[in-house]
Amino acid sequence: MGKIELENSGEFQVDIHVNQKYKWLDFVGKLIKIPFLDQQVRALHILRNYDLVYMPYPLSTSRLLVMLKMIGIVKTPMVGLAHQNFIYYKKKGAFLNKFAIKRLRQFDAFAFFSTKLMEKTTRDLEFTPEEIRDRCFPVRWGADLSFYEKVKELKTSDHVPYAICAGTADRDYDMLINAFENIPLRLKIYCTPNTIPNADRLPSNVIVDTTWVPYDQLLQAYANAEFIIIPLKEEVKNKGNTYGLTVVLDALAVGKPVLMTYHSFLDIDLEEEKIGLWVKDNTSSGWESKLKQMISPDTDLSQMGKTAKNLHINKYNIDYFAQQMGNLFKTVLNRKRAES
Repeated sequence: MGKIELENSGEFQVDIHVNQKYKWLDFVGKLIKIPFLDQQVRALHILRNYDLVYMPYPLSTSRLLVMLKMIGIVKTPMVGLAHQNFIYYKKKGAFLNKFAIKRLRQFDAFAFFSTKLMEKTTRDLEFTPEEIRDRCFPVRWGADLSFYEKVKELKTSDHVPYAICAGTADRDYDMLINAFENIPLRLKIYCTPNTIPNADRLPSNVIVDTTWVPYDQLLQAYANAEFIIIPLKEEVKNKGNTYGLTVVLDALAVGKPVLMTYHSFLDIDLEEEKIGLWVKDNTSSGWESKLKQMISPDTDLSQMGKTAKNLHINKYNIDYFAQQMGNLFKTVLNRKRAES
């Protein structure tokens, strides 16, 4: 998440710490409830060689290091990437909740993929206005520019227009399939065997693929589609996670419009940016209505796609993300030097 681009700037060396070397240590970690114990134990031996620890998945890879930071053994600054809700415990006063807050407060900074997620997290972690200013930074994630240059629309003479939907447990495929009953457009769904729709009878215009599809083939399917669909289950919308963000960024990168369940935890406003439509009535009838609007002559899908591609090139890409992370790292390090 930014390693290559950060190093290309000439200002950073970013080393990736191997995920696992000693399986027995991770087995012990499972017993004592410390995930990725092997990685963290090995990290302790080399921390002195680094100015900063960058954790794209801070919840799962930090438990030991953060507990040692609590008692002053680890002093290296830590920066976490926040793309999901951190606090899940229902009772605010519960011990586990208080401990989770104390543990997460050990991070020197967080980079947030969503401003609403940032607002929620700062409330959950009980940050003061000064802590919010010094430790919380909104950033824009994005896809790799050079890689997606190779992904072009390639339609054969017998091509049949279709919309496409891909994802896992947070997608409401059954609702979407019902919505397509009376839509004159083919729908391709790519999912896993564990998330296969429950529909007893598929409409003739719906295809469900549960096989493993290589990422490059999925991107080609995106590029050949009329638009990309992201139907979120109602119960996941307000959990605080940035569900669907990766697919939205893929859509920008391949230059395709998006039709998506309205999701306030995303900073990209599809309608404001003119790259797609929100479905606010998250029911089959609501989706059917928006699908008809999407395929109507009044909706210029081609222009939406061009706008999406321009957003990828100029605003949402990995180069700009790395630039923002680089500035964040400098801010954290300068503050630490000023304090010491």
